[in-house]
Amino acid sequence: MATALGHGAGILPTRAGGVVSLRRSANGACRLRREFGGDGVRGLKVVGVIRGSGRDVIQRDSVDQERESLSGALSDLVRQSATSSSSRSPEVSLREGRWVKLICGASFERVFACVVDCIDCAADSAVVAAVLEGVTAAQLLARHLNVTVGRPWIMVSINDDDDPHFRKAEFDPALCPTDCPRPCERVCPATAIAFKSSTDEERLQSSSLASTGHSNQHSNFQSDGVITERCYGCGRCLPICPLGLIHARTYVRDLRAVANLLSSNDIDAIEIHTGAGHLEAFHRVVGDLSDVLLSLKLIAVSVPDLGDRMIPALATMYESLRPVLKGLNLWQLDGRPMSGDIGAGATKAAVALAESVAASEGRPPGYLQLAGGTNSHTVDALERQGLFLTSDGNKAIVAGVAYGGYARKIVTKYLKKMESCHETWDFTDSAGSSLLGIEHYPSLLLGALQEATALVAPFKGHVRRQ
Repeated sequence: MATALGHGAGILPTRAGGVVSLRRSANGACRLRREFGGDGVRGLKVVGVIRGSGRDVIQRDSVDQERESLSGALSDLVRQSATSSSSRSPEVSLREGRWVKLICGASFERVFACVVDCIDCAADSAVVAAVLEGVTAAQLLARHLNVTVGRPWIMVSINDDDDPHFRKAEFDPALCPTDCPRPCERVCPATAIAFKSSTDEERLQSSSLASTGHSNQHSNFQSDGVITERCYGCGRCLPICPLGLIHARTYVRDLRAVANLLSSNDIDAIEIHTGAGHLEAFHRVVGDLSDVLLSLKLIAVSVPDLGDRMIPALATMYESLRPVLKGLNLWQLDGRPMSGDIGAGATKAAVALAESVAASEGRPPGYLQLAGGTNSHTVDALERQGLFLTSDGNKAIVAGVAYGGYARKIVTKYLKKMESCHETWDFTDSAGSSLLGIEHYPSLLLGALQEATALVAPFKGHVRRQ
């Protein structure tokens, strides 16, 4: 087996005719061929070299020890994750109190698909297709590493009325003064605001990597403002604009399109986001989708802290769900929406809400799952409040946790490095595509997967106290 090393930075991977190439415009390129063995990835072989401007390519005929080491480390880590996660079904994880959900705004499922029970995305056919592509890529990677992993449930989320999870920031960049310090660009956790005056690399990362999780050789991002496919509505830019130019646009999914999406075999679960005073709208959504809800494995309802109205509202919504509830039901307790990446204190609201609901009499049936401020401190906070104790020897008080902003934060830093990474593995037959997912960058994938595993491991592997 041979590998190729290029001098300098900025070498970009492309594909043509099933061959992976490393391209540096007119300066030179090295054509590489993928090779696999029975025990997994063997690396890449040089099949042709073009030299130019002193850019040399070094061919090595011996086994690349670094690649072998990365392959072994990835195999061990994926196998460990599969043992703790995929050996049990999502339903069993709920029952045991080990359920972990990824709230996915981009292609982070390529990292988390092997370690979570459920991936929650927008009820949009293009988004669902991207998620399924990422899950397939993760499973293909696992197969090449000789590890079998299960498929997480795919959930789509909708809202019954105005909801911060279903909004996008908007502003007219033509109104921005040229001397503005652009605090909106700095405060955005999703890199969803960019300007033409930013460097080419920053704009490429914002428009391609941050929005899709892919390295794209042909980005068409040319304009200023909000990258809508990346914005997830956290609202941090709204109050910080010195001229008050930024506003939020709320959207509600067309229920006919949602019904068509739920009719496919790809969707396992739905989550309905609701809030104070939305009961009439909630009943209408459930009624309009009643036929397709019957076939789902799980129906979840995401609810913020409603104070004294919380338990009566849950009970009313449960009665609305009962006729269509043929699978499981879950209450997502949204303590501090879209704040998990802020710090340790963000998780307090979610844990306090869970404690309050769990202790309430008259709480309707359904698993409890935390969201809104969840991060690496959530498990410790739950344990301090005794919420890992089992209530009846079978069902945990808190069945699971959802990670959104914090999960994106720990993985995004690896996605941003993809453009400067020189070597790739080709695990697919996607010849002619200019898109490479993080699974093609072994060192970055290993780092991202290590952080993802570390995040979910305390919940997945926590020993319950009796």
